[in-house]
Amino acid sequence: MEKRREQLLIDSKKCTGCARCTIACAMKHYNMINPQLSRVRILRLESQALNVPIICMACEKAPCIKVCPMNARVRQANGTVVTDTDVCIGCRACVNICPVGSPAANPYTGQTMTCDMCQDDEAGPWCVAACNREGALTMAKSDALTRVTLRERAGRARAIYPSK
Repeated sequence: MEKRREQLLIDSKKCTGCARCTIACAMKHYNMINPQLSRVRILRLESQALNVPIICMACEKAPCIKVCPMNARVRQANGTVVTDTDVCIGCRACVNICPVGSPAANPYTGQTMTCDMCQDDEAGPWCVAACNREGALTMAKSDALTRVTLRERAGRARAIYPSK
């Protein structure tokens, strides 16, 4: 498997909650304007006046792959973790174990779906293009993601969800 060369980055402070990313995703994958079919979701934290785009982070040791009883969760060549719809039974074990709650159930099939970074589109992820004004979703080369950058972003997440 080739090492992932790009990573989708989220800056929740820039997200306005406009949902253009969800519409773009649904259009790309289902040719429908239906945010329920999006692989991107917006978590609204009203108490903190914050919108957080939720997208599969393709964990290095993805627990969703290990927990799936049908082995329907697979890692693609570009590093993304997706659902093999020929095998998925819609049990949602992957949804329950995901640390960010990324897998979403397709309302029509019951099968889960996660971001594939628009793998078959040379232009890149449609959600990033849809969010070009705000810049809450961006792409970064993996080699540009230093440990310092990752720790800084993790710190932002801790500020959103402080430990008790």
